[in-house]
Amino acid sequence: MAVFKLQLTDGGERLVEAGRAGRTADGQIVIEDTDSLGVWDCLEEYPADRVRAVWRRGPAESGIYTWIPQPSEGSWWSY
Repeated sequence: MAVFKLQLTDGGERLVEAGRAGRTADGQIVIEDTDSLGVWDCLEEYPADRVRAVWRRGPAESGIYTWIPQPSEGSWWSY
């Protein structure tokens, strides 16, 4: 499990605990987790025009946990 923070274009923020988050080729942000059989299942989807930025909570190079920014372009998955 990981914790993700989404900054929305309307000024709001959303904290989500999930197995992974990703950005699709068309910019859509998807939040996924596994079901009881270990199959990935989409929990939430955000259109590209609703999300300004995404961060994942994790250790920085110093080892201290912080919010790590995820790329604002291109496809990616973060676990």
